[in-house]
Parts: sequence; structure tokens; C-alpha cells
Amino acid sequence: MVVWTDFERTAIQDIFSKIDYAVVGQAAFSRCLIVYPWTKRYFGGFGNLYNAAAITSNPRVASHGKVIMEALEKAPRHMDAVKIIHSLLVLVYFIALQGAVAERGG
Repeated sequence: MVVWTDFERTAIQDIFSKIDYAVVGQAAFSRCLIVYPWTKRYFGGFGNLYNAAAITSNPRVASHGKVIMEALEKAPRHMDAVKIIHSLLVLVYFIALQGAVAERGG
């Protein structure tokens, strides 16, 4: 279990309250696909991910980035169980990616 001070709780909740999930999610997920190009294999159904310009302008990348940020937003709401919450998110995401790869035949 993670033990948070009142200052840490307030700071984390304050930061997350100011995040524009659509903007930050798109930027972070785009960066992930650009910097780690092998991750694109999991998102073949997203259309054109050929270069940085295509990735950053892809509406499915933007949408998925927002979904990721919304999932991460659960942490400040469940700070006493943050390790468990994120472990579950990783597991669910892993299962979803495996299903996507299996559907593509990869």
C-alpha cells in the first residue's frame, strides 16, 4: 500500500484536475507511437500510422489517447489503492491488445 501525505494527495489531485485529457492524451499517445515505433503493430486498425504527421493527425490516436488518460484519472480518485487500480488497468489493457492482435492474425 502506498502511504500519501495530505500535501501529496492535494498536489496530485490538483494536477489531474487541470489536465485536458483530450490534448494531453493525444500528445502522449502520439509520442509513444513515434518514439517507440514497434508499438504501432498493436494499433493496425487505426489506419495510417506511417509517419509522425500521420500519427499526430489521426483521429483514432487522439480518441485512444483520451481513453488512456481517462483510465489513468482513476488514480487520484482511488489513491489508497493506486497499485491495485493500475495493476488492473494494465491487465485489462493487455488482454484487449492480445485480442486485437489475435483478430488481425498477428
